[in-house]
Amino acid sequence: MVDFILQIGSENLNAAVGLVGHGRWGQRHLATLVKLKAEGHILDLYVCDIDPTKLNALPNAVNRAFTSLTDMLDEVRVDVLAIATPPQSHLPLAAQASKKGVHLLVEKPLGTDYDETVTFLDALPAATNLAVGYLLRHHPGIEAMRAQVSAKGRGDFTQFHYKRRTQRPRPQGATPLETLATHALDLCSLLLKAPLAAFNLRTLTTTDDSAYIELENEDGRLARIDVAWGAEEEARQLILSGIEGEMELDFGTHRLIHRPNGIQKDVLIDIGTEQPLYQEWRFLLTTVEESSGVLVPSRDELLDQARWLANHR
Repeated sequence: MVDFILQIGSENLNAAVGLVGHGRWGQRHLATLVKLKAEGHILDLYVCDIDPTKLNALPNAVNRAFTSLTDMLDEVRVDVLAIATPPQSHLPLAAQASKKGVHLLVEKPLGTDYDETVTFLDALPAATNLAVGYLLRHHPGIEAMRAQVSAKGRGDFTQFHYKRRTQRPRPQGATPLETLATHALDLCSLLLKAPLAAFNLRTLTTTDDSAYIELENEDGRLARIDVAWGAEEEARQLILSGIEGEMELDFGTHRLIHRPNGIQKDVLIDIGTEQPLYQEWRFLLTTVEESSGVLVPSRDELLDQARWLANHR
């Protein structure tokens, strides 16, 4: 790979970004990358999909399209690769790219098999930065919630209720646990400050299109997760509550309301309107300059969720 210096905000960057998978979510990535290129945050942009029909009418910002990741990695320089393909292909594609010294943004889940995930992380080059697509970590509302949790202390927020019900049909090959509930499981551990392994499973009800989960740990932290495709109406919210009151985040409207105990009026917290996928990409691009083996989430967090999914799928 050619060395380069990445400075966010510069108008003359030398970063080449590749995207493999141009389905529904890959198109969201591409729109974000086109914006970043227009703003001067990346230089070259490449897209790969095994279905050539998905490469028709790509934006002019795309330098070149490929139907083979091998060809892309062999024929052009790629510094950062986004993998937005079906979950079972994530680890093989990520392993292939990492052997070329490429930094990675892999959509969640990282892998569908716990042992294979361990093997991949063990073999990941020390200088490779890896971000797994838990983009809600970069949502300004979640960042504000984390700030409140850190300021108030670990025991002040003890209940987590996440609802994501969409009218969209279930994508082919998707499962409610690995595709919809993974965001909630990640945020549950993050905001309640306890690994999933510390929770007992009280309820797990699944269909092809939905999942309902209740988790509780020994010190009383409780999580409820309700996700579904094909719902009658859209619902995208997270409620975090405890002795300090309640915070309610509506992902659709970007509204975060704090209801402190003892205060009659809701407090609307200004979190802006920046999209979390854009923020996720800005974060990853910022880490690339150092090539220091940044993992987000951490290795322990990734394996904690991989183990939970392996035990309950």
